Amino acid sequence: MRGTKILATVGPASIAVPTLKAMLLAGANGFRLNYSHGSPSEHQQWLERIRRVARAHDEPVAIVGDLQGPKIRIGDLTAPRLVLADRGELTLDERPAPGTAQRIPVSLRGIDRYGQAGDPILLGDGSIELRVKRVVAGGLETEIVHGGLLTPHAGLYLPRARLRATVLGAKDRLDLHDAVTGGVDYIAVSFVRSAGDLRKVRREIDRLRPPRGAFSPVGLIAKIERAEALANIDEILDEADAIMVARGDLGIEVPLERLALEQKGLVRKANAAGKTVIVATQMLLSMVSSPRPTRAEATDVANAVLDGADAVMLSEESAVGQFPAESVAWLDRITRATEPSLEASRFDFDPDPSLPPEAHVAGSAVELAARTRSVAIATPTHSGKTARLVSRLRPPVPIWAFTTSEEVRRRLALAWGVRSYRSPIHQPLLDARELAVRVARAQGLGRGTLVLTAGYPLEGRPTNLVTLVELGPERAASGRRARAAPAARRGAGAGAAPR
Repeated sequence: MRGTKILATVGPASIAVPTLKAMLLAGANGFRLNYSHGSPSEHQQWLERIRRVARAHDEPVAIVGDLQGPKIRIGDLTAPRLVLADRGELTLDERPAPGTAQRIPVSLRGIDRYGQAGDPILLGDGSIELRVKRVVAGGLETEIVHGGLLTPHAGLYLPRARLRATVLGAKDRLDLHDAVTGGVDYIAVSFVRSAGDLRKVRREIDRLRPPRGAFSPVGLIAKIERAEALANIDEILDEADAIMVARGDLGIEVPLERLALEQKGLVRKANAAGKTVIVATQMLLSMVSSPRPTRAEATDVANAVLDGADAVMLSEESAVGQFPAESVAWLDRITRATEPSLEASRFDFDPDPSLPPEAHVAGSAVELAARTRSVAIATPTHSGKTARLVSRLRPPVPIWAFTTSEEVRRRLALAWGVRSYRSPIHQPLLDARELAVRVARAQGLGRGTLVLTAGYPLEGRPTNLVTLVELGPERAASGRRARAAPAARRGAGAGAAPR
C-alpha cells in the first residue's frame, strides 16, 4: 500500500466523468476545487461528479474547497495566453475590459495608491517582473523587465506595498457557503497570517454545518504562503487540521534559495504536531504539455516524500493539462518507489508531556508493530484522531481505521498510510478484533499478527489499550471468538471506544 496520498486539482481538463474515473483508478485520494476559477454552478457540478465517481468505486475520496482569499489578481484577457516581451510597456488599471499585451485589468481598487516609480511588480508565479515607470490616475504604467506567458486571473504581487486584507472577502464568503453546504470535506484557507484567521473561518463553517460534539465535519487546511504564517506556524498548527506548503506564493514571500529549507521545516513541524501536511505547486508542471515529468520534477516529488509529506498535490497538471490521469499515475509511481527509503526512525519524536496520553499509546502501538513485524495497525476511530496519531509516526505497516462515519473516512483519505473501513455502531472490542482479522484475510494475510489499539472499557473513552491479535486459520479464530463471547457479555459495557 502506498502511504503518501495524492490530491489532484480538477478543472476543465479533468472534470469529465471518464477522466475523473481514470484519475481515481490511477491513484488519486482526493480532489481539489479551486474557487479562484470557475462559477458556482460549475463548482457544484464538479463536486457532484466527484462524489458520483467515488461512490461507483466505493472509495472514500476527500474533496478540498480552496478559497481564493485576499489575493490580488489580474482580470480577463483577450486570449487564453498573452506573450509579454522584455522591455515592453504594460499599463495596469481598474477598467474591466479584457486585457491585452499593452494593458491589463487588476482586482485592486485604487491601485495608483499602492505603487510609485521604481517599485517592482510580479505576475503569475513571479517569473514575470515589471517595474513602475509612472503613476497615473487609476493605474500604473510599467516597463516589462522579464516577460513571459500571462494567463487570465494570474496573481499580482506588490512586494513594497503594505496591504492588509481580511481573510474572508465577499467572494470568499459566498464560495465558503457553497462549498460547505455542498459537502466538501476540507476548506483550504488562502494567505493565512495567524490562528485568528483560522478561527474566523471556523466560526463561519460551524454556523453552516454545526459540529457534533468536538468533531467538525469540515476540516481546515491552512495554506502557508506568507512570511507572517512562517512566524506564527506553531499557533496555526494548533488551530488547523492540516497545512499546505503552497510554494508558489511562499516562494515570492521568502528568498527563493531558502524555499526548500522552509518546506522541510514546515513538514517536520506538522509531523510533530500530528497534523496532515500537503506539499503543493508545480510538482509535475511540465506534464501540462508532456506525458512524462522531468528528472528534476521526479526528484522534487521524491524529496517531498522523504521530508514526510502526507500528500503531494497537482495543480495545473490535472486542472488544465493534457495528461491529468498520467500525472496522477506518475505521482503514484514516484511515491511508491521512494517510500521504501523513508527512515521511520526520523519520526520517533522525543516524549512530550504536553501531548495527550493517547499519543503515547499510539507510539506504543507503532513500536509493538515494528518489534513483532505485524502486518498492520488497526484502530476503531470516531473522529480519526487516533489514526492520525499513529500516522504521524510513519509506521512500517498499513494503518487500518474502522469508523461508522463516512465523513471521517473521507477526511482520513489524506492522512499518510491510513486506509479506512466501515464498522458497525457500538462495536464491542472482540468484534473490532474480528473485523481486523477479516480485513487481513481479505488481503491474503492469513498468518502473523496485527496490532489493535482502542479505547477500553467504555465507549467514548480515549484510546488507552494496545493488544496483539494472532492471525491463524479461520476455523480456529472463529472458535476463539465463540469461546470469548460469553466473557465479553459477563463484562457488561466492555467495548472499543471510537476516537
